[in-house]
Amino acid sequence: MVEYITHYYNSVPFRSLSALTKSEALSIMKELCDDTPFFERFKQPDQYRENRIEAENWLRDKFMEKGGTPKELYPYYSVLGSSDWIENFSLSAGIETNKIQIPISIFDEGDISFTLPDSMVSFWIGRDKPEAYYNPNYHGQVFTLQDVRTIMTVELMNNLESMHPAGTIPYVEAQIWNHEVAKKYDVKERNIKDVKGLI
Repeated sequence: MVEYITHYYNSVPFRSLSALTKSEALSIMKELCDDTPFFERFKQPDQYRENRIEAENWLRDKFMEKGGTPKELYPYYSVLGSSDWIENFSLSAGIETNKIQIPISIFDEGDISFTLPDSMVSFWIGRDKPEAYYNPNYHGQVFTLQDVRTIMTVELMNNLESMHPAGTIPYVEAQIWNHEVAKKYDVKERNIKDVKGLI
């Protein structure tokens, strides 16, 4: 299994719509909405927000059932390893996308969870069980770090695209439930880079 996660962001890392008031979140979604796979989800901002809250409540509850100890009400989102799809699409669409790669080793077992694919998609497939895609071993499931070390084989990672509906992005999502660990790592890495630049 790969031993790092990647947090993709546009301008400022580690932000979440879930941290905003309803009016703030709706305003940002209306501003970002377009026809790209990244932002077309915001075309119905009220519905998206309701779906996101429902999925995040499910995600947190399921993680706690498996022994997770989330420090926050909502996670910061990343992907297990990296996503060629996100990087290639961003490049082809001219979208500025930055990334921070974080070793999994800095997290305690109770700090991080995983879904296959995106948690909102996994929640939806697990709930509605569409015959063409539903796999009870993966969809509607929340995985711990110990779980993914067992199930995320090279073969599975290479076949993610065939496992999900068209229009969904093929990756294993990582949810960071201890925000301070991620932020401190980012600050430390930035400081190291600054020091190296002065040598």
